[in-house]
Amino acid sequence: MGVKSNPDNDDAVPARSSQDVEDDGLYYIYASSSGQISGENIDVLTEGSPTDTFVSSLNEEQVIILESTPGATAATSLASTDKTLLWFQELDPAAAGSVTIDSEKVIESFSLEFQQPWTMTFSSDSEVLLYTFGPPSAGADYRIPPPGIDEDGQILTLGLDFKAAIDVTSSNTLRDLYGLVGSASMADYLPDDLLDLVVALQPPDEGDSEPKRNALWYIPTSSKRISMRLQFQVPVFDSLQDILGTTLPGFTMKTADIVFSEDVLLAATEAGPQQIFQGSIAFRVQSAIHRDGADDIPMTAAIDISESSITITVLFESEDDPLSGIVEWLASLIGDNTLGTFVNDILGKDENGKLFSNFVLRRMLVGIDTRDPTTRKLSSFSFDIEVSTGHIGGGSDSNPVVFLLSYNWSRLTGGFGELAGQLWTTSRSWSDIDLLLNQEKWTVLRPVTTDNPAKSINIASLIPGQTVESIPDTLPSEITTAYISLTQESFSIQCSFKAKHGSASSNAVPQPYLDELALEGSFNWGDSSSFALGLYVNAGIDPSEEATANGVRPAILKGLLTYDSSVKEWKLEAKLTGLYAATLVEFFKDEEKDHIGPLINSIIISSLDVQYTYTGASGSGSSASTGTKFVISGDLVIASLRLKLDFTYDEGGFTFTASLNSAQASATIGDVLTSILGTTDIDLPDFVYNTQLGSGDKDFFNIKISKQENSYLFISQLAVTIADLTNVIDFAQMHRTESSAKTPSKRLFRVSISGFPNREIVLPLIGKLTQPLDELYFLWAQDPTPPKANKMNGLTRSDLVELNGGLDDPIIVKDKIKPDAQSPEDLMVAAGCHFAIIIRSSSGERSCLLDYEFMKPSASSSSNSTALSLKEGGDREEPGDDGSPSAQAPYKKTTGPLSISNVGLKYKDKQLAITFTATFELGPLGFSLVGFSLSLNIKALNDRNPKITPNIEGLSASFEQSPLSITGVIRHGNDGGTDYFAGGLVVGWKPYQFEAAGFYGLVKQPDPGEDFTSVFIFAKLNGPLVTLEFAEIDSLCGGFGYNSSVRMPTVDEVYEFPFIANTGLSGSQNAMDVLEKLVDPSSGGWFQALDKTYWLAVGLGVGAFQMLKIDAVVAVQFGSAIKIGIFAVATADIPTSDSPFKLAHVELSIATVADFDYGTLKIDAQLSPRSFILDPNCHLTGGFGLYYWFDAPHADSSAVGQYVFTLGGYHQAYNKPVGFPDPPRLGISWNLGGGLTVSGQAYFAITPKACMAGGHLHAAFSAGPLGAWFDAFADFLINYKPFSFNMQAGVSVGVKFSIDIWFIHIRISVEIGAQLYLWGPPIAGRVHVDLWIVSFDINFGSSSSVSDAVKLIEFYHLVLQSQANNSSSSSYAGASAARKRMLAITGGEDDDDDDEEEVDVIEALEDSSQLRKNEGHNFLAQSGLLNPADNPERNQNEDWIVRGGSFSFVVECKMAINAVKYGEAEEPVIKYGDVYSKPMKLTSPMDSVLTVVIQQEEQDGDSTLDQGWGYDAYLKSLPQALWAKYDPKTDPRAQGNNIGNLLNSANGTVTLMAGVLITAPKPTMAPDPFPAYDVADADLVELDAEKAFPTLADADAAWAPAKPLTGNGNSSGNGSGNSNGNGGGVQNQYDAVRSTWSDPPLGSDEEGRQGFVVALATAFKWDLADGMTRIVDEFKSMAGMPERLKSGFMDLYVAAPLLSK
Repeated sequence: MGVKSNPDNDDAVPARSSQDVEDDGLYYIYASSSGQISGENIDVLTEGSPTDTFVSSLNEEQVIILESTPGATAATSLASTDKTLLWFQELDPAAAGSVTIDSEKVIESFSLEFQQPWTMTFSSDSEVLLYTFGPPSAGADYRIPPPGIDEDGQILTLGLDFKAAIDVTSSNTLRDLYGLVGSASMADYLPDDLLDLVVALQPPDEGDSEPKRNALWYIPTSSKRISMRLQFQVPVFDSLQDILGTTLPGFTMKTADIVFSEDVLLAATEAGPQQIFQGSIAFRVQSAIHRDGADDIPMTAAIDISESSITITVLFESEDDPLSGIVEWLASLIGDNTLGTFVNDILGKDENGKLFSNFVLRRMLVGIDTRDPTTRKLSSFSFDIEVSTGHIGGGSDSNPVVFLLSYNWSRLTGGFGELAGQLWTTSRSWSDIDLLLNQEKWTVLRPVTTDNPAKSINIASLIPGQTVESIPDTLPSEITTAYISLTQESFSIQCSFKAKHGSASSNAVPQPYLDELALEGSFNWGDSSSFALGLYVNAGIDPSEEATANGVRPAILKGLLTYDSSVKEWKLEAKLTGLYAATLVEFFKDEEKDHIGPLINSIIISSLDVQYTYTGASGSGSSASTGTKFVISGDLVIASLRLKLDFTYDEGGFTFTASLNSAQASATIGDVLTSILGTTDIDLPDFVYNTQLGSGDKDFFNIKISKQENSYLFISQLAVTIADLTNVIDFAQMHRTESSAKTPSKRLFRVSISGFPNREIVLPLIGKLTQPLDELYFLWAQDPTPPKANKMNGLTRSDLVELNGGLDDPIIVKDKIKPDAQSPEDLMVAAGCHFAIIIRSSSGERSCLLDYEFMKPSASSSSNSTALSLKEGGDREEPGDDGSPSAQAPYKKTTGPLSISNVGLKYKDKQLAITFTATFELGPLGFSLVGFSLSLNIKALNDRNPKITPNIEGLSASFEQSPLSITGVIRHGNDGGTDYFAGGLVVGWKPYQFEAAGFYGLVKQPDPGEDFTSVFIFAKLNGPLVTLEFAEIDSLCGGFGYNSSVRMPTVDEVYEFPFIANTGLSGSQNAMDVLEKLVDPSSGGWFQALDKTYWLAVGLGVGAFQMLKIDAVVAVQFGSAIKIGIFAVATADIPTSDSPFKLAHVELSIATVADFDYGTLKIDAQLSPRSFILDPNCHLTGGFGLYYWFDAPHADSSAVGQYVFTLGGYHQAYNKPVGFPDPPRLGISWNLGGGLTVSGQAYFAITPKACMAGGHLHAAFSAGPLGAWFDAFADFLINYKPFSFNMQAGVSVGVKFSIDIWFIHIRISVEIGAQLYLWGPPIAGRVHVDLWIVSFDINFGSSSSVSDAVKLIEFYHLVLQSQANNSSSSSYAGASAARKRMLAITGGEDDDDDDEEEVDVIEALEDSSQLRKNEGHNFLAQSGLLNPADNPERNQNEDWIVRGGSFSFVVECKMAINAVKYGEAEEPVIKYGDVYSKPMKLTSPMDSVLTVVIQQEEQDGDSTLDQGWGYDAYLKSLPQALWAKYDPKTDPRAQGNNIGNLLNSANGTVTLMAGVLITAPKPTMAPDPFPAYDVADADLVELDAEKAFPTLADADAAWAPAKPLTGNGNSSGNGSGNSNGNGGGVQNQYDAVRSTWSDPPLGSDEEGRQGFVVALATAFKWDLADGMTRIVDEFKSMAGMPERLKSGFMDLYVAAPLLSK
């Protein structure tokens, strides 16, 4: 070990060096991990050495402190501040210590000196340790290396140095030692002659057979533990010999020593760290057993003396076996002559060979009862025999199996007639046990018959002379814990071990993990071939991770795995209790668990019986067997249904079926699904959910689990037949084999209803109609997996193939995909609910006519089910209409005059409506039934005759005889919230066409009295109306809405807006569709009812020059908010619209909407895809958008102040915010023919952060195998201030050629190109050249960035969007002071520079700028502004006439400010935020202060400051490009051409103070010289009484209420109520009041309550009136406590009333 003087540790923790340590003369030795650096009085130990590890654990500082610099080979004392010494001084205040260090600064030894309890010195010097523990083994230098620290650096060992001063005199007695170890009370139990034994501590003698081990151990890591061991000599021990010899005849002591041990450690207690002392005293004697006529048996014994007993422990280390002599001696002590015979008989047993090859006595324990000192007696004894065998559990000659057998006897129970013991696997070699603290020779027992006993035994040879065959592969091959019990009649063995996991063999059935097992084997001597062998199984079977997360607890498997030795077979019979079906996952193979688990997780199981069969591998020669079959039977509980389970797994696979034994009528389909799925979130309509299963045949409800080709299926089926109506209900869960365990299962619920009766319905004007259904499906599909982008969840084509493979009746769906385009991933059944109509052809083939989806799950639903849910308490809520559109399919049928062309389905208001498209004709008139449907009120699936109600909402009519056409429609509708009438009319007389529509409806509101009426009118006239010189007005339109809103169209919808759209009527059917859309009140219609909202729209169409046509409309919506929209469609044709050849055709739609409620102005325009130029194949595309967000009542404050203008979109990497316009690229696409195509795109956009532009050109030529292309692109990105740009441009040209000759395909392609990347300023860039076979880059320009921060004056003009005027005719004049105040803006870094810059700004303004009044401010009146009646129109900048009490105005600053001052005040009145300038590259805030002075002019012309005005911050959202803090990391010129920040649209504005809101002082009343007149005081008159008022007397105490009753029913009062309560005091009081009121102590009948009522009636003379006698009698019958009060007594009173005393 050495000390490192200059450790090379760059990562060390900064700590004190030699210069940092105070020069106090001390010397410090630190561990390497302390982070210290060696110096003049500091040494750092070598890292990783044992001493370094030991010192690091001494204290927090990891240091030893010496009182001076150590000299070579001289001991240096520990300093008084050393924490290790301080700890030892807690035990002995006079303790001292020292360290010896050699010339190489290596610690040689430690030394500790104590004065208490004796003067002793302990040292770790090598010579002292040699005398303490003896010499090392051959070839070793030390038993403990210097300086006495073990190799792990944990323990410091010091021996007692007898060369130093030792003061342990011969005057010490055993009594003294007991006092030192804290057992002074032993003096009350031991005789004085024993306590007065003299003890002495003598130095080791060269003739000693073994070292005395007088030592001290220090372990700082173990609670600073100190252990001391001293071995005292006892010269005279006759008193102890007398005690033992009397009780144990023949026991003779030769010598006696006392082992004194004491431990001290620092323990954490409630009072803080405390010292804990513990010690012990034991005798170590050399003794012998003397027997008459035989040799003495020598032995070394340990004697422990306690208050009530003496225990003698004898360890026999020699192979010279004293067994027979010891057994004979022990037998003589208890008078049992058979003990020796018993032991010899057991050890000599022969079972197909001698059982034990070797045995030897190892240990004996004898106990003496000393509670009665006069009659001490033998209380117990035991002896341990080490036996070796090769007949139990295997073993070999070199590694025999060793057991340690014990015989036990006690005075109370005697002997047990058995030798019992455990498997002994401890190795013999352990040479340094004497170096360990608290270890004595008699405490450690090791084998002596062999150096290497067997470490384990095996099951196959567990029974002597027999072989256990076909051992299940779940049992381990090695057992390390075993116990045997040998009696004169039998042999038994017990083992405990952990089971293994089952075999993964393909022909082995899955086996659950059995965890801890207990094995028992036994046989009678001489009959080992009929042995019994069994394993007790008590294992917890864990459910899957998903089931565990849902609170499913492990199941308990209890049973017995037995081995039949006669047939050599294993069998497991067990019972599973307290489990869910999820636990059965353990009985499937690993590859099946992840798929079966999600299918059965939530099913409850009452109990299961399990039987396993094990079969050995035939022909393999292996003794192992695997589980080849198991059968599990029991009951599954689903809702209130109990199903009989049959689960069998063999080499051919598994079958999992459950059938219904009995059913309860209360169980419903919803209950069953809730139980199976383990969730109440089930998306089913009420008529399905509430259908009761009823009762049926034995197997009318069954469950099975099966494996398909690519999935696992859980299928349950219910078949119920009522008369000729058959319901088949299927529920299936599917888990794909490629899915993980956490992937949710897909689910399908199907109800197939067939056998519909031929019901006929009679309709007016139509006649009889037979319902068309052959079969009806209800399907519910659930797919909880997260949906993919732009895709819906549900069952795919491959899913249906798997499901149909497990269902008896395949699912039939409507396949809308052509056969040549079909794929396994096609969505066939979308998640949600479906109704499907199944029809049969003439040949009986079934097909799906219509699939109607409703109650679709929302995207935010985690379980994919949101439309319905089972609420707490069992109440279900189902929406009246989920908004799903009805589904229709062609269905041709004619009934009388009625022709049906389509049939549809709609589920609404808990009714299934079958809708029809039906028409009939009467001469030239054609009629259509509007909203014709048949509603089926299905309460349950087993409803035999559901109520069918026909419904017709309206009627439409049409007449068409050229040139006249008339179409009209009228309908009455009620969607539950709105009861309305709507109608429309279209009249055409070429070339004119008139359209009109109207709506009247009563809208019901949830709150009573809030219902309102909604009305709207729409009209439009098309045709030539007014002709001007160059233009013609060809259409007029208008409309008005009351309590109605109009939906403003987007730019894509302008063509469809009713005020603009040209119906272009081609027949009555087209007009009918137009009218239906106009009067549709649903959310998809153009007009909706909305309370307190009104709209007005006016528009016209104009054509000009026969080439231009514009249709425009202005719509204004007002009421609670104002919204204005301007919409137009402009069409241009060159040369004319009627020309057969056109050079250009352009259609442009324009939409402008200003929303003054949400603060948005949106202007969009977009070209129609029909636009072209030069050639119809040269298509034009594109659009533009201009958006601005301003402040409004409901405006998004984070967006206020933002703007955007884009023409053709944005940079391709731009992150477009939500709400920004997204026009298509300005583009041209031209197919010139002959294989040549040309296309191009361009864009330009301005955002609050940047400006961007770019374009792309592509040309391609293709002629058979030859092809060529040309591409060019350019993208620009420009930052405003500081100015910077980024440009990318490139061009590429390529040629390809293809050769196809038979099966040979050759492709040749060559492309060259170049890309230019340019940024600046300063201008720099890179050119990338790609020459097909090689590419390279060329860099140019400066790589360094210049600081181009703008000056304050430049930033000022940038904000004001104005430049300095070069005219010199105007002077700065007297405005300098005002301008100086306005530009009092300073930066936050360098005040001197700021002052210079401010002067520069002012000079620049004086030289080159013309001051405009208020160019930096705006004054905005907020309230109190008046306009005089004689001059209502006020000019700008005129003086304001205001109302003083309510006047307020805003001083708005175009420059953001962070403070507002009033006058010359030092402190600002308002502070808000920090102001930066990004173009100025400010990283610290600048001061921008607005100074406000409000003066009041006096009559004499003077002015004084006007006080009392209020000031509030005026906040505004400003562009971050101007006002954000500069960050070089986001500067594309400072950080490697980084443009990510410019393309990031987030946080486009920052909220800053942009002015101050100033409020006039509150008005005060004029001073009043007269005080207030108090009318009450003025009218007050003092009146004197002639007689004094009477003295108030206290009420009689008898009327006072008694105290409430207590919990024992007692009260301090003497009330008449019942005071015997049965509960707490509150209940007692309630009971007493009720009892008193029910039966008051007034007497009974006439003497009681009835008499009181009669007396009261008589007092009022009611009995004298005519007919009142009868009433009085009725009063008598009513006397008593009212029944309502009596029955609800506990609920009517918040607190119990009080009773009188």
